[in-house]
Amino acid sequence: MNKLLIIFSKELNIYFNLSLENYLLNTISNGRLWKFVKNNFDRVLYFWRNSECVIIGRNQNIYSECNLNNIHQNVNIVRRFTGGGAVYQDLGNMCFTIITDTKNYNFNTNSQIICSAISKLIQQKCEPTGRNDMCINGLKFSGSAFKILPNVALHHGIPVTVLGHTANHQPRKGLLINSLVIQLYSSLWRRTILLNINKSSLEKYLTPEKSKLDKHNVKSIESRITNLAQFKPNITYEQIMELDKNNEICNEKEFKECYDKLTDRNWIFGKKLNWKSLKKRFDFGSIEFCLNIKNENVENVYIYSDMLNADFIDYLNIKFNETIFKYNTQSFEHIFNSLQFPNLQEQIQEIKNWILQSIN
Repeated sequence: MNKLLIIFSKELNIYFNLSLENYLLNTISNGRLWKFVKNNFDRVLYFWRNSECVIIGRNQNIYSECNLNNIHQNVNIVRRFTGGGAVYQDLGNMCFTIITDTKNYNFNTNSQIICSAISKLIQQKCEPTGRNDMCINGLKFSGSAFKILPNVALHHGIPVTVLGHTANHQPRKGLLINSLVIQLYSSLWRRTILLNINKSSLEKYLTPEKSKLDKHNVKSIESRITNLAQFKPNITYEQIMELDKNNEICNEKEFKECYDKLTDRNWIFGKKLNWKSLKKRFDFGSIEFCLNIKNENVENVYIYSDMLNADFIDYLNIKFNETIFKYNTQSFEHIFNSLQFPNLQEQIQEIKNWILQSIN
């Protein structure tokens, strides 16, 4: 039977939990934990949850995705290192992270495992839909994102679901390294964790583009999701987790550096750009080209997106800023024709066709 290392975080601070996730990924991928994990476990599963926070994807435009005027000081804002869209979380969420060999990583298989486990628990059919969602009766209860390194892959997801949390619990301040419970199990879903989100806060803090809602034929975020408490009302987070023991993780420089970056306002907010904007939603995600045009020359380009492949958007930002170019179809076509990115040539062609039509 496959062996799994399961890590439960007792910390409710989003900056801590994302820092730990990144720390685990990097220390496993660069060899410091790789030999230990490789020789003893097939994969790592990390469970965590957060007090109130808004989390945006690595390449998203925070000024169009969030209602910043409504986000008060007790709600943390963070820009994660992976792609995908903006989410709201509270103690009614359960987050999970799977870290495994790149060669063994399969996004669809992971989604099927999760859906199968939850289907058995609540006696309702759960199924993967779209590019990264999981649904019951067409209503979303989970979303996920990924990051792939040369030898390891990370898949994390958020069941937006169930019941039994302590709403008044505030995140502890500072880096509380001694905050983990580490237990070993021999199967992936020996314990399933389900929580209950405050739906009204989704509308209060998030401002998704209308085209995204239209795609799913809904008028609001709230009408698109469901809570698993509707199907399994008596389950609680505390009963499932039964956390009763602390183990220490090293307080390393790398962890602190990651924490500092996640809390840095420049990383979170970036700059509000008053440039020419071209925006379109594709099946693979939303793309926005912001163009700084002076005297018919494109001097700077910044590309926002909620695509799951965040590295691809970083690549586009680099390629479109290598030189100043004319604001015409010939210049854009020349850059697009030079783009080479594994497994995404079809998407490049779709973006190219749209841009050329938009500026023609």
